[in-house]
Amino acid sequence: MKTTSISEKELQQLHKTIKGCSKCFPEGDNCPVSGTGSAKKGGLFLIGQAPGFREPLAQKNFAWTAGKRLFKWFLTIGMTEEKIRENAYITAVTKCYPGKAKHGKGDRKPNWQEVENCAPYLDEALRITSPSVVVLIGSLAIERIMGAQPFSEVIGKEFRKELPGGSAWVIPIPHPSGASPWPHMPGNKEKLEQAFDMIQKRLKKLKIYSQFIP
Repeated sequence: MKTTSISEKELQQLHKTIKGCSKCFPEGDNCPVSGTGSAKKGGLFLIGQAPGFREPLAQKNFAWTAGKRLFKWFLTIGMTEEKIRENAYITAVTKCYPGKAKHGKGDRKPNWQEVENCAPYLDEALRITSPSVVVLIGSLAIERIMGAQPFSEVIGKEFRKELPGGSAWVIPIPHPSGASPWPHMPGNKEKLEQAFDMIQKRLKKLKIYSQFIP
């Protein structure tokens, strides 16, 4: 019989709290996506922006087009979606689908109040899992952890940051949304490749890379 660790119990309680949250939307008008994956300490932690239109039904982040592109990027360093979902923890800065952007291209970026409302949930997940490597996916995740930073200054580099769960290596990447032109601009493909090379090297140094390959 499998026993549930203290970390798993804490994560389950956090997810239950998130499911009952109605800070930003009237109760019943939202369907929070709390986060998925492993509660093991010292692992890999992925932070996206917010759930997309289909993620509330799937109850997992990166469940559609952007996810396909994200996991295709990870596959370039041998890491599969199945193994990442099984052994990493995946969440987002905010937990509810924010709706479409007014200009009609992509989803609306969560506002500062929504980010603030969800901040304790992200901090608590980081505290519970105490990750060794945190991948920041897109501008909102980068801003939430590192402050506002131009992609040109942070993508292709790694940083040591003090987080609620302790010190971790933080590696920013662009958001895999088709609405983002950044990965296709001159010179940026090389920076994206550098970022994933750093993810692979860091996971190998920490002797946890093997968890994410077939």
